[in-house]
Amino acid sequence: MPPQRIDLELSAKDRSLKVTSGGSRASIKGIEADEFPVVGAIGEAALTAVDARVLREALGEVVFAAASDESRPILTGVLTRLEGDTMTLAAADNYRIAVRTLVLARPVSVETTIVVPGRSYAELIRVLPDAEAPVEITITPNRSQVLFHVEGIDLVSRLIEGQFPNYEPVVPRKDAWTSRATVDREAFLAGTRRASFFARDSANIIKVEVGGEDGEASGVTISAHAADIGDNAETLEATVEGTPTTIAFNARYLTDVLGALGAEEAILELSGPLAPGVIRGVGKDDYVHVIMPVRTAS
Repeated sequence: MPPQRIDLELSAKDRSLKVTSGGSRASIKGIEADEFPVVGAIGEAALTAVDARVLREALGEVVFAAASDESRPILTGVLTRLEGDTMTLAAADNYRIAVRTLVLARPVSVETTIVVPGRSYAELIRVLPDAEAPVEITITPNRSQVLFHVEGIDLVSRLIEGQFPNYEPVVPRKDAWTSRATVDREAFLAGTRRASFFARDSANIIKVEVGGEDGEASGVTISAHAADIGDNAETLEATVEGTPTTIAFNARYLTDVLGALGAEEAILELSGPLAPGVIRGVGKDDYVHVIMPVRTAS
């Protein structure tokens, strides 16, 4: 529409909306309002509140890891645990786990755990303001719905029933690594994306080598090979600790977390070629991301 006055005229008789602006005219057909689902109000008092900007950032680091396959509905949701003054968000599919903790603006007296659909959280990311406004969280007594309220916006979502898998034993301890590399996140992301172009015809597999084959620290090398396409290898400057290790990942899982990680430098922790890899952010003790490796012939 042109950037000028827009006139709206609703006709109750034929359920149409006439939209006029300058020389532009449109008529949009509608349906009976009674057919719209009833959005019931949640009459409970808010359980807690959290800063909108912090919540949006936290959700952005977690939601993408929720499963899209409806065969296991519980994994399409994000575990949300409210305990004391801490909110824990966890999402997982069969190949990765993302966990983020944040501080609540108002502590809860009773620990509460719910599973919110990943789609609902994705919508919440879109509507939350980029401001330090409090988002109030309310849960119905029967644990069937959750309400997120910020000034001018209410988002009501159903909750997913079921037991979310116990992900904590799968997350390696901070001191469990045998190889550790600290690398610029943007460079790591760009190198992974370049390698992914060559990996498309080889099950999207890329190899990540931490340290050199001769035992000397030589950065992080990302490589990919496809018989009909060609190959690619790129070495990034990195601070390397521990023993040299080469591991294979699905390129998409690596680009997903590196694109969402809210830190300038990423930490890659490995415990061997067949053990889960861990991505953290420098200065971000509140976030951990686990990626399962891919078995390769070599």
